[in-house]
Amino acid sequence: MPRADRANVRNAPGPWYVDTRCVRCDAARHWAPGLIGMDDAGRSFVARQPVGEEQEAALWRAAGACPTKSIGQREQPREPEGVFPYQMTEGVLALGNNALSSFGGHSYLALRPEGNLMIDSPRFSRPLAASIDRLGGIAHVLLSHRDDVADAERWAERYGARVWIGEADADAAPYATDLLDGSTTALISPGVDAIPAPGHTRGHVLYHVDERCLFTGDTLLWNQRRREFDVTPNQTFHSWEELADSMDRMAALPVGWVFPGHGMWRHTDAEEWTRLMSALGPAMRELGRSAWARRPGTPYDWY
Repeated sequence: MPRADRANVRNAPGPWYVDTRCVRCDAARHWAPGLIGMDDAGRSFVARQPVGEEQEAALWRAAGACPTKSIGQREQPREPEGVFPYQMTEGVLALGNNALSSFGGHSYLALRPEGNLMIDSPRFSRPLAASIDRLGGIAHVLLSHRDDVADAERWAERYGARVWIGEADADAAPYATDLLDGSTTALISPGVDAIPAPGHTRGHVLYHVDERCLFTGDTLLWNQRRREFDVTPNQTFHSWEELADSMDRMAALPVGWVFPGHGMWRHTDAEEWTRLMSALGPAMRELGRSAWARRPGTPYDWY
């Protein structure tokens, strides 16, 4: 529960607040940009109180995503029903309930006639499970990498779902039913491909749905401050060089939406995607990881 007694002193006066248990994951700022600000240490605070139903709803989504439950509303302590799942585009819903064990990573539900997909895992919650029940359950849990497994096992057990993960990251999900060897693209179900994308971790995988939606895990995000697709140099745990190669392969894909685990999502078009992504890998090689991390506005540079 939010702790009003530990509210950040920078919160704007009013009913909404963020407490100082914030772990600086950035998730709330994705849901309520302009309403949730960031202090010098990277912690979130309420920069201004909402005006109108749309802004109020944005803060409830931020609260529902916060992994430490640090966002509160003094006049309405209980979260309203129906905050999550939240439709991002046709057939794709954000699940909120970001898990602390995944450092606040986002997860998604893709609705499919052959069986729904959960991409990375949220924290298990009964209200969310009831909503997913009504949407038809889950046939596949698709894990992008070892960091964002959260409660995947519990979700898989509830629905009898298959669990997919890269073989090199499989020790993080010993209950996985299907291991991806990392050498080639694999077909999960009609219109759903698993694409190896090493860099952040050795076994990292992208999931490409209907040649439109790309679920990138911790490989690629939209950098709100720099207004470009970007990577996380300080959180590249396997190989910068292989991450750059992964960018080159991504640039050749048809993509309309990018849905990351950490970082901001982006609705893009062919011109923007090709222009920005074709330049990203070469720029990464030219600058190198250390110089990339020193660029102004680098993601998660407050750590």
